[in-house]
Amino acid sequence: MRETMTKMTEKADYLEGQTKRNNVVVDGIPETQNESWKETEDKVRFVITEKLHLDNSQMVIERAHRTGNPSGYSGKRPRPIVIKFLRYKDKMAVLSKAKDLKGTNIYVNDDYTEAVKQKRRELIPAMKAARERGDIAYIRFDRLIVHPASQKHGAGERT
Repeated sequence: MRETMTKMTEKADYLEGQTKRNNVVVDGIPETQNESWKETEDKVRFVITEKLHLDNSQMVIERAHRTGNPSGYSGKRPRPIVIKFLRYKDKMAVLSKAKDLKGTNIYVNDDYTEAVKQKRRELIPAMKAARERGDIAYIRFDRLIVHPASQKHGAGERT
C-alpha cells in the first residue's frame, strides 16, 4: 500500500511538472490595484521587449496572471506573475535572456512544483557552503551541482 502511494505521488508530481513545462514566474514587476489580466500581460510584454530585448510579436502568451491573494496587496511587494507560453522555445528564450535583468528588481525563474521548490530550499545551505569554500555551485532543477575550485572543466559532483 505504501509503495503504491509513493508511486502515485511521484506520478502526480511528474504530471504537475508537465503542466508547468511552458511556464515561468516573474517577480518584481510593479502591481496596480485591481490590475486586469490584460494589464498584467502588457507589463510582461514590455519587460520582454524593453528589458530582455526579445521580439515578442511571435510569442504566444496563453496566460499571464498574478499569484497570491489580491486582498493581501499592500503596495510594498508586488505579487509574482506566472506566464504560460504556448511554445517551450519561447520560455527558453526568456530564461536565456534573464541575465539581462541584472541590476533591476525583476527576476525570472522556472515554475516548479511544490515538491521541487522544497527540495531546492533544502539544497540552498549546502550550495552556500560550497560557494564559501570557493567552489562553483548551483542548483539545476532539484539537484546541487558542485565543481571544485581546483577543477577547471569537468563533470563535477552531483548531490
